[in-house]
Amino acid sequence: MKLSRYVSAFLVGLLVTSIIFSASLLSANVTVSGQTISYQGDIDTNAEYANGSIPTPPTGVWIWYTWVNISETQVICYALFSDTYNSPIMSFLGQHFKVENDTDVFVGTTLALIEVYNDTNEDGIPQANFTSGESEIIYQLGVNSSVNYQITHIQKVMEGETAHYMWGFKHETIDGILLYPEQYIGHVAAAFVTIDYLSFNYDFYVVQNVSYLKTSFEIGNITDIRPYDDPSVSLEGLSLSLLYSTVTSSAKPYTAYVNDEPYDSTTAPNSATTTSSSQIAVEMIKAYEFIFGESYNLTRGENTETYEVKSEAAATASVHPEVIYGLDWAFTRFENYLNLSELFPSAGGLGGQVDLNCSVSTLLYRNCYPVWDGLPIQHDPTYVAYLFSNTIIPEFAMVLLLPLLVVATFFVAAVSRIRKRQPL
Repeated sequence: MKLSRYVSAFLVGLLVTSIIFSASLLSANVTVSGQTISYQGDIDTNAEYANGSIPTPPTGVWIWYTWVNISETQVICYALFSDTYNSPIMSFLGQHFKVENDTDVFVGTTLALIEVYNDTNEDGIPQANFTSGESEIIYQLGVNSSVNYQITHIQKVMEGETAHYMWGFKHETIDGILLYPEQYIGHVAAAFVTIDYLSFNYDFYVVQNVSYLKTSFEIGNITDIRPYDDPSVSLEGLSLSLLYSTVTSSAKPYTAYVNDEPYDSTTAPNSATTTSSSQIAVEMIKAYEFIFGESYNLTRGENTETYEVKSEAAATASVHPEVIYGLDWAFTRFENYLNLSELFPSAGGLGGQVDLNCSVSTLLYRNCYPVWDGLPIQHDPTYVAYLFSNTIIPEFAMVLLLPLLVVATFFVAAVSRIRKRQPL
């Protein structure tokens, strides 16, 4: 028999109990990497760059934040941690900037799920449609908590005339669980595992009117696999994917584009659309770009192997409804500290609280690693913002202008026929 809901309730109850008891341990100080850091209150939005911690009472969980404010663009990065029990693993990354006519834009990304799939059709990406019940995704790799964590404080490093702002967060010795996607809420497990580490590092810099946010994701060995009821559970021959949810807020209408075509995860007919990059356009102005392609490194013993990254735009139907429900509950912790009017007081038209619910995201995407086998992986995707952009992307413009051209052609032809019929 699979893991029962009684065991699931016990695990959740244990976490809740830890949170309640840890509430009494909250203070105005927190220890991070051996240093005692005082909580200073709200983020100083006038600072060029800063680190700090925000308590989220009464849970005993803290939010570690990184802030960058240069060239009239701001980056906010959040990560959860705790010194009262094993740290939960969750992060958020967002950027505010302006395009032409001082139009404000905010784009954020969250790593929502780590998935294990069997690439049966060998296209490199997971095909999944939980509406129809057909899926290559066989497990969700739940990352519950980490025994240790390390914070790399933000530092400013000059490379020539360009300032780079670098920071990072690393979780070590992670309690993981392989969950069947269709029974996510019930925590029906295939196996319990230990993950050596999860590491997230960032490098932000601006060149002229373009900003680059290079991210680095690393996952260590999956060790100590303890099957629950099926001794044959193994990661050999299986692939790994990371599902990201995005959120966009703008003072003007915006559209996500995939392969130069308008895209909306909530209505996409195909569960997976292969792509190497995706864009956000505000009206017809190129504003933001997700660059997924290139390669990733896999460590097998003492050897480093290099493979091509595969990426897909993902339909909402490719995420099981129970999983979306669980994620929506989990992300509320960040939503409480993502009031755009407070973080970016000079911005106009962005609204207030950010909604991180995956079910309303117009762009879900997966970075996919077809060769994995439970071994360490390192990948460096890049996010690009076009500051004060007035560039009309030709492909976008044609998509929007084609109906107008058809109407105009029809009108000209009609007028021509009328003129021909007029008497001399």
